[in-house]
Amino acid sequence: MGSIADLLGDQLRAGLAQLVDSDASDEAPDAAPASSESAAETAQDRAREAAMEAVLDEADLDPADARGELTLRGDLDMDDVSLYAVVARVEREAKVTLNDAQVEEWVTLADLLDAVSDAASNH
Repeated sequence: MGSIADLLGDQLRAGLAQLVDSDASDEAPDAAPASSESAAETAQDRAREAAMEAVLDEADLDPADARGELTLRGDLDMDDVSLYAVVARVEREAKVTLNDAQVEEWVTLADLLDAVSDAASNH
């Protein structure tokens, strides 16, 4: 049995190549986090960023309108397919695992981002 990412294919990443990480050019290529704590924070930040980009793409949400209290199914009009497209993209890009029970508990954008951050910190 393949992962959700395998089932949905790499079409989810089509627009990602066009996005540019403005912070990446400011860092030295060999720069490493000073401690394991900052490494965990960096992993959490990257995971949250991947999740936010995925939500913005799937929900066709303007970044200026993004707020933690927005409901995924109501305000953002996400169905199971779009929600699992976000999950697949986050799992692939952030190298974390999110189980179905967690996903079913998500109500708001903040719930999603917090779960992704927690998964990254436990990785």
